[in-house]
Amino acid sequence: MSIRIVIFGIIGFFISLFIMYRTEHGLPGIRKYDSNFRLLDMRFRYNSKILYNTLERIGTNGMKLYRNFLFLDFFFIACFLIVMIFITQKVTEINIIIFTLSGFAISRSIFDVLENISLITLIKMYPSKNTVIANFCSWATTLKFISLYLWLAGILISFILKLI
Repeated sequence: MSIRIVIFGIIGFFISLFIMYRTEHGLPGIRKYDSNFRLLDMRFRYNSKILYNTLERIGTNGMKLYRNFLFLDFFFIACFLIVMIFITQKVTEINIIIFTLSGFAISRSIFDVLENISLITLIKMYPSKNTVIANFCSWATTLKFISLYLWLAGILISFILKLI
């Protein structure tokens, strides 16, 4: 992987995290509309009732901010994928492990994209509700986390094997 791509990924990863979690364009801005707001995509599992309750509590202005947050999250997803693949390549030189861990990283990114598209669609449709898309969104979130956990476990095992 090109060093320029890696540097772009690392810098983009931290910049997007900063904007999403420390500025009015992210979580702090959304929490002005609901101080107890929790990002749906940071929960392992939820249902359509929780999803729509969350949207109702933040209201129209909060949903606009949340939608913009999700668009920024696409940039984060790309940068995080670059970082994950870079880490994978640094931890092991065994092709099958690189291939497997890269597969987990890519699947994490795909599920994250599907989750964001679903959430944006649901926000756009609101106040109409679609429990099928809401449930799909929750499953995408769960599978995103499973892919991340498998990648992390693989990185940890590969790192330990490399030390031995």
